[in-house]
Amino acid sequence: MNKPLAPSWHQGELAIQQRAGTDKRMADIGPKFIRQYLPQQHRDFFESLSMLFIGYAEQPLHTRASVLFGTPGFVQCVSDTELLINTQHSMGDFIHAHLAVGDRIGILGIVFTSKRRNRVNGMITDINQKSIRVTVLQSYGNCPKYIQPIAFMANQDYGKFMSSTKRQLSQADKHLITHADTFFIASGFEDGQQLNNRGADISHRGGPQGFVSINEQGQLMVNDYPGNGFFNTLGNLLENPIASLLFCDWQHGHALHINVSSQIIWQHVPHVDGADVNTTAGTQTERTLCFTPLNVEQFINGLAYRQANLL
Repeated sequence: MNKPLAPSWHQGELAIQQRAGTDKRMADIGPKFIRQYLPQQHRDFFESLSMLFIGYAEQPLHTRASVLFGTPGFVQCVSDTELLINTQHSMGDFIHAHLAVGDRIGILGIVFTSKRRNRVNGMITDINQKSIRVTVLQSYGNCPKYIQPIAFMANQDYGKFMSSTKRQLSQADKHLITHADTFFIASGFEDGQQLNNRGADISHRGGPQGFVSINEQGQLMVNDYPGNGFFNTLGNLLENPIASLLFCDWQHGHALHINVSSQIIWQHVPHVDGADVNTTAGTQTERTLCFTPLNVEQFINGLAYRQANLL
């Protein structure tokens, strides 16, 4: 007898899909694209990486966005349902004591030059001072949309860590954010049910420089560009508005981590051709994400790579 497929979406994702008008399409797409195993091309992809973005709960309901580094092979695909990840090289923020067997973790592999990215949401089954072992609960690819190409070189100062914590963004922080073309967001949803669609998640957000703005209240404003219609992140934020953002300063090798509370702002904007798109009365639904900083951490020399200035 075949094992029944786990539900692809939790109630937060379903609610956003319904409001955005993608729910019927996602009901068909979910079981086809959200797998409980890694296809061979995904296994090859993860083993070729030299950096891996992760999201996990460092305390209940508080997810953390981070990144791990290594030479290709630091992520091993033990089987099509299991990953072994070397965790020895981080931004200087990764603390094994924050994790335990049974914790959920979100994993994002991305190659900026080829604009390829794949995601895994899994459960930690073993942990030690050098590595974590993760069982795959959900595996799927993302389209290359909004990935900004970048070439890397080694950061010679990596490992000379310095960190600081503050409550508010500095002017330098604001400059980094408003000139960024990429950031990462870790979110999560837990309600005690041991289902594959629960737990931590990490996703990529990209756009032209300036796609993240900061209003007079110091809140980060991000237009939610059209994507695959899954709404993993927005579904999590609907159920649990506490998240974390990671901005990478590839020019200097530093990183900025921001714990935030989140709000999804919906607008109804008339569609240019009057067509009925996702809503009634000929309007198109658009969303803006509003993030209020709660805590700000800076990690000097936390990135193992810097942007290569190619001639």
